[in-house]
Amino acid sequence: MSNSDKVKIALVSCGSEYAGVQKELESAASSLNAELVYPEMDVSSLDTIGQEFGLEVASPDLRLMMARAKAVVEGVAKVDGVFVATCFRCAEAAIVRNEVRRYIFEDSGLPVISYSFTERTTAATLLTRMEALTTIAKSKHLLARENQEGLT
Repeated sequence: MSNSDKVKIALVSCGSEYAGVQKELESAASSLNAELVYPEMDVSSLDTIGQEFGLEVASPDLRLMMARAKAVVEGVAKVDGVFVATCFRCAEAAIVRNEVRRYIFEDSGLPVISYSFTERTTAATLLTRMEALTTIAKSKHLLARENQEGLT
């Protein structure tokens, strides 16, 4: 990835539109020359995603979040990093957020930032997290390690 390219960040979130944080997320991403990507997935998978994840949740938005995470891991969405976000007040979302973060990181190796927002979250607050994510995504090749074979 060259430095002139936009960093593609998958937004795997629940409640960002409802809490009014969506425009703040988009503002933070655009100020960092990043593009938010919304992973596409099969709508029929929403009915069974809870069983696949081992978490049966009541919220359809949380099921959508898990399905989008699965799309990222399966490579359906070609992204450089993942921003996982949920509402601060929702206990069920906190559990799903943590499991989604772990699942994406362990099964895809992509850099992941997890954040719980309130309705007062601003683009400036999100900028720090997004900047960390874009920096890691841009310099991931510098952080790679290879197992050495043979004599040292």
